[in-house]
Parts: sequence; structure tokens; C-alpha cells
Amino acid sequence: MSTALWLSSARYLLQRPWQMALSMLGITLGVSVVVAIDLGNQSAKRAFNLSSDAVAGKATHRIVGGPGGVPEDVYRALRVDLGVRASAPVVESYAHHVEDMEDGHSVGALRLIGIDPIADSQFRPYTGSNLIVARSDASTQNIRFLLAKPNTALMTVQTASELSIQAGDSILIQVSDAEREVEIIGLITPRNELSRETLKNLLITDISTAQELFGVEGRLSHIDLIVPSDAHGEALLARVRSILPAEATVTGSESYSEAISDLTRSFDDNLFVISLLGLIVGAFLIYNAMAFSVVQRRPIIGAMRALGVTKRQIFALVMSEALLIGIISSILGVLLGIVVGRGILGIITQTITDLFFVVSVQGLSISAWSLAKGALLGVFATLAAAFVPALEATSVSANESLSRSHLETRVRNTLPLATSAGLALAIAGAALIMLPARSLTPAFVGIGSFVLGYAMLTPALVMMFSKGLAPPVSRVFGAMGAMAARGIAASISRTAVAIAALAVAISITISIDTMVQSFRGAVVGWLDNSLGSDLYISPTSFSSQATEAGLSYQLVKNIQSIDEVASVRTVRNARVNSPKGEVELLAFDASLDNFARYNSFKEGNPASIWQEMQNGDAVAVSEPYAYHNNVDIGSVVQLLTSEGVRDFRVEGIYYDYRNSANGKIMMSRKAYNRFWSDDKVTGIGVTAIKGVDIGELKLTIERAVGSDTQIEIRSNAELKAAALEVFERSFAITSVVHALSIAVAFIGVVSALMAMQMERSTEFGTLRAIGFTPRQVWLMFTSQTALMGIAAGLLALPLGLIQGAVLIFVVNRRSFGWSMDMEIYPVMLVQSVGIAAAAALLASVYPAIRMSRSSPAEVLHEE
Repeated sequence: MSTALWLSSARYLLQRPWQMALSMLGITLGVSVVVAIDLGNQSAKRAFNLSSDAVAGKATHRIVGGPGGVPEDVYRALRVDLGVRASAPVVESYAHHVEDMEDGHSVGALRLIGIDPIADSQFRPYTGSNLIVARSDASTQNIRFLLAKPNTALMTVQTASELSIQAGDSILIQVSDAEREVEIIGLITPRNELSRETLKNLLITDISTAQELFGVEGRLSHIDLIVPSDAHGEALLARVRSILPAEATVTGSESYSEAISDLTRSFDDNLFVISLLGLIVGAFLIYNAMAFSVVQRRPIIGAMRALGVTKRQIFALVMSEALLIGIISSILGVLLGIVVGRGILGIITQTITDLFFVVSVQGLSISAWSLAKGALLGVFATLAAAFVPALEATSVSANESLSRSHLETRVRNTLPLATSAGLALAIAGAALIMLPARSLTPAFVGIGSFVLGYAMLTPALVMMFSKGLAPPVSRVFGAMGAMAARGIAASISRTAVAIAALAVAISITISIDTMVQSFRGAVVGWLDNSLGSDLYISPTSFSSQATEAGLSYQLVKNIQSIDEVASVRTVRNARVNSPKGEVELLAFDASLDNFARYNSFKEGNPASIWQEMQNGDAVAVSEPYAYHNNVDIGSVVQLLTSEGVRDFRVEGIYYDYRNSANGKIMMSRKAYNRFWSDDKVTGIGVTAIKGVDIGELKLTIERAVGSDTQIEIRSNAELKAAALEVFERSFAITSVVHALSIAVAFIGVVSALMAMQMERSTEFGTLRAIGFTPRQVWLMFTSQTALMGIAAGLLALPLGLIQGAVLIFVVNRRSFGWSMDMEIYPVMLVQSVGIAAAAALLASVYPAIRMSRSSPAEVLHEE
């Protein structure tokens, strides 16, 4: 009996290859999106971690200072006073090959690291015997020759090849606000693939050269330590802490990787949510296909039941078909995900560089876990979608299987129960979404529950739509129109599933569009309020979040002395230590008028905030910082300063849509200068005297700065355009998912409507037999399909807007801490209904032609 069941199942699937293929394509695309995004994210982070490993080496701990780094005297005290030999100084930042930038072909930012070759041999892998240094004028394999000549550096053979340079060449690199010349004194040849990836785009110099290049003489980025994990190690750390400046601290090397993971976790979560929405659509397509397969095989299933096949065997048959479809679809989805991942890797890499940290990825890193996760999600989604149709199949009895009317009657009779269950699921989903939790897990479960509940409400809503539409349609289009409208309700067991699948697919595109446009509106409003100066000056940076680069305060004085300049305001972005870890700090130097005009506060009075911050004991925090750290007005935040741990009272909470991991703390420049030794500025806002031409002022400032200083001078409009360009790039990956969702939606409606309309061959054959012309059959067929598409589009509107609200008020809020208004665009909603109707009409073309051309005698004979 089991063999016969399998043969029957295989025969059914082979007889409907296009229907099965379209259904499988939904899961395939859903899995591919999940896999592609995960592979892209993992590849970017792996590249950064490998680059970080090249800097960290075997270090177990590192000493980090305030914004100005760690004084050299600390390293001297470690080596001389404490005798800590397992220590090494490091200076690091980023640079670019100037010619590479001018050619428009970039290998990415070069990570420049300054080391002490003598102390470094026990830390870094490139100082060991597994690497060969091919020096142009010597055969030594020891990199200590960096000390012999100033302004020299090493890089790998691969990086040199990409930059078209050789050992002995001098190159011009851009660092901070200047261009510097460095001689490539030797090339490193890694002995294995891991070393090659680790050292990719790394530029190695000695400490003094790096300090001169970055203008940080007497300072270090950090000091690496190797500390044993025992009581002796704890005692050593206590001794080390005793000699550190008040603003410095010792952290474990792994804390840096954890900070990077925390930095991108919200970004990963949002992309994962969006990719899962695509997978949900794929699951609906599988549900749709399996539900129709059960409906179409009711006579066969009834006959099997009459021959003694058990309900368990019928259930196993349907689920095994779903398992086969899920496995094949997931395998294809994983393979397609690798291809798509390679295509979107550049988008993800650029987004992470724009928003978080500089990363250079040259190849997709294939993670077995990412592939397995995508495949398992695909199989699970398929089996979950097939569960209800499988249960439906077990309820088919022999005496009911040949009666189509019995099926429709049964569906109508269960409509109140299904509607009540749908309402309960939707309410439960809404309750989970609205739980006052910080975790996104309840929201994920809530979205799934709400979508499923909404889909269960579809039959009742479609019945209302059909009955309400019939009278006006009949008055306009006559009997044909009335038949088309009533036919939707008459075949509710078939139409409801197709309409629900299309509505869910279209709702995803609505939710993504609503979220992106609302966020864009919030960012534009924030930029319009924040960017009030005429010109903005900043050092050239490779990431919008880079804080290492800075401009000298002398430059500020030079600009203030220009006659055409009315006022100047400055900001300094810096990272400082706190008892809870590193935090981002923004120090401003602006008048009360400028401060109140160019900062939007969610809580607090700008005038009082400005006054309190001038006293040095008060700060304002960004909305994301307040959310992630449970901070309110009157709360206290602690920072490590030159005077030790200091308490700062929170006086205000301001809006900030920059992509900082946990938000920022704002204080006055006066207080910043008191607590930290750092005289640089990150940005300068220049306001011109009324009537002065901005273009002429820009040229005047460029002449005052001189050709030796490399900075960016942008007008208000240019800076806003650049910020919006970063915004558009950050949502480029979302646009890809959006496009794939539309593709899945179209595939879904093609699959659902083809299956449904092909199953109605007997109905249309009967119409032909009683005198309907092929044109009339075609018109009724397409008009009914168009009405179904419109119904799906209308049903998608509230679901899409609700999902968009969840993305805006729950997912983005819990991920990034942002609050924003939800903006609804009527044109977008009309377009969504149009897409649903157009997709339905397009899906009806082939079956309509086939039905209109079929022979009534043949159709009725087959029946």
C-alpha cells in the first residue's frame, strides 16, 4: 500500500511540474535572501576580525587611554619600573594610497600599524618565522631594519601587487588631514592562506614613523600585554593598573571583538527580520500549493480511504511531499544565496564602512553554519506551511470526496470558527509585539502570529468583499460582472488561499516602503534642523563613524580670523572610557543661540542644558544612549577622566540618527578640555557674514588652510546630500530584499491563480457547453482574477501598514533606540493595489487562453 501511495504522489507532482516549480521558487528565493545576507554580514565581520587579529596578535589584554591615546611614559614605566617584558606599544589608524584614490580603483583603506619591532616579536604573527620579508637591498628576514630608516613601511606582496608597487618604491598616502610619503622598504610573503587574509591591506611601520604620520608624537593608540590567566596574572594586572593615568584602563583583548559584534548586532537583526518576511511569503506559497493539491486530489484521497488507507498514512503522504519540496527548494536556495551573496557583498561592505567601521572584503566567506541555518529554515517553513493542508487531507472521507459542494459548505460552516481563531491569533500577536520588552524575539513571534491570524480572517473578508461588490459590478458590467464577483465567494475554498498569499506578499513591500520612507523623512527633518552653518570642514575619513582623525585647533583660529566669517562652531567626536566600557563622546563649542538652534531635544530645555554643561558637571545624551542604558533626565553617567571617575548629571536627551552602536554623550568643549588632554576638533561649522558669496568663502578658506593640509570643505547642501547618500547606501540592501519580495509576490500569485483556475476546468467547460463564447469565458475569467487581485491589494494595505508600524516603533526602536513618526504615502498604497491587480491579471493570461480554447466535450469527458 505504501508503494502505491508514493507512486500516486510522484505521479501527481510530475503531472504539475510548473505549479510545483513556482511553489518551490518561493521558498528558494526566501532561503536565498536569508543565506545571502548572512554570508555577506559574516564575510565583512570575518575580514575585520582577521585585520584586528593582525593588530592584536597574541595579546591577552590591552591598555587603552582617553581620546588622546596612552602617553609613552606609561610604556616606559611598564618596562622599566614594573619589568613587564610581555608588553608592546601600538599606534594604528587608517590611510589611503593617494594614486589609488585618484585612479578611482581602490583596494580599500590601508590599516596602518606602528610597532616596536624588538618588543613586538612575541605578539604579532608577521614577525615570526612563518613569514619571509623580501627586502630590496638585503637578505635579512628580520623586520627590525624598520628602525634603521625613517618613513619606511612593509606590506604584503598581494597588496603591493594590487597597488602596482614594488619594494623600494615610495608611495603617497593620505592620513588624517595630510598627505605623507612613505618608502615601501620590503614586502611580506605570507606562507599560508590564513596569514594572507590576516595581513591583507596592512601597512606596517615602526612606532616613531606612525606617530609622525598621524601627528601623535609622544602618544600610543594602546599597549598590548600578555598576561597569564592565574593568580600571578591578576596580581600583575593590579600592578599595571596602579601606574595608569586616571582616564586609562586595562581591557581584555576579546572585549574589542565583542564591541564590534555589539556594534553590528542591530544591523544584523534588522536585515534578518526583513529576510524572514520574504521566507514567510515563500511559506505561504507552499501552503497555497499543498492546500490546492489536497483539494484537487480529494477524489483520489477519498478512494484511498475507501480502500483502507489510514489517516496517518494520508498525513504522512502529504508531509513527505512537503519535505521533498522543502529539501529541494532549500538546496536550490542555498546555492542561489551564495550567488546573490557575492552580488550584494559590496553593498553590505560599503554599508558597514559607512555606518560602523572600516572594512575591506575581497571575497565571500562561505560559512557552513550560515548555509545550514538557511536550509533548516527553508525546510521548517515548508513543513509548517504543509501541516494544515495535511490535516485537511486526513478529514476527507470516501462518501464526501466526490462532492465539491460539500467542501464549499464545510468551509462556510467553519468560517465563524476560523474567523474567531484568526482574531485570537492576531490579538495574541499584537499583545506579543506590544510587550514592554527589550528583546526582539517576542516581536518576531508576534509578527508571525499576527500575519497568520490575519490570513485566517481572509475568507470572511473576501465573502464580504464579494457580496458588497456584486451589485455595483452588475450595474456596470451586467450579468458577466455579477457572475465574476459572486464566483469569488462561491469558490471561497479556492479563492481565499490565493488572495491571502498575494495579500501577505504585497503587505511586505508596503511595510518595507513605509519604514524606509518614514525613516528618510525623520533623517531629512533632523538634517534640516542640525545643518545650519554655511560651510562644514572635516578631515577626510573612510567611515562616517571614524573618530581617530582630527583637525588642529590652530586651523579653527585661522578660520575665525577671516573677515568674511561671522561665527564658527566646532565639535569633537571621541571615544572615552567608563566603568562600563568605552563610550562615544561629542564635545561642542558653540554659542547658546547656535546650540539651541541646531540641536533637537526630545527632553530638556536647550537654554538650561547649555548653561549647566558650561559648568562642567552636566551632559546631554542621545536618544539611543538613553534607551540602551535606561537613562532619564536627572540620571548620572560615569566617565573615566584625568581626574578619575567623575559623575555627570544628564540634563537633556537629544535626537540623533547617526548610526552609533549605543548612542553618544554630549558635553561642552570647556568641560572636555578640563578632563581630557586632546586639542583636536572633528568638525567645524562656518557661518558667513550676510551677503558673502559661499563659493568665494570656500576658496578663501582653502587658501588659508594651504595645500599641505587635506580636508573636506562642503556647503550645507553638499553635506546634506552626502548624508542622504550614506542613508540611501545603508538601505540599498533593503531595496534588494524589497525587489526580491515583489518577485516572490508575483511568483506567488502566478502559482496560486494558475492552480486555482486550472482546477476550475470543469466549471468553465460547462459554461462553454451551455453557449458561452471563448471571448466571454476569457472576459469572465480575467475579470474575476482582476477582482481577486484588487481584493488582495486592499487586504494588504492594513496588514502592510501594521507591519510597517512594527518595524518603525518596535524593531527599529529596540535595535537602535530611535523614535520617529510614521509617514503614510497614498501614492505608494495605490501603487501596491495596482501591483496586486496587475500581477493577478498577468497570472490569468495563460490559463484564460487555455480555458477559452479548450473543447467543452473533452473537458466534460475527462471529468
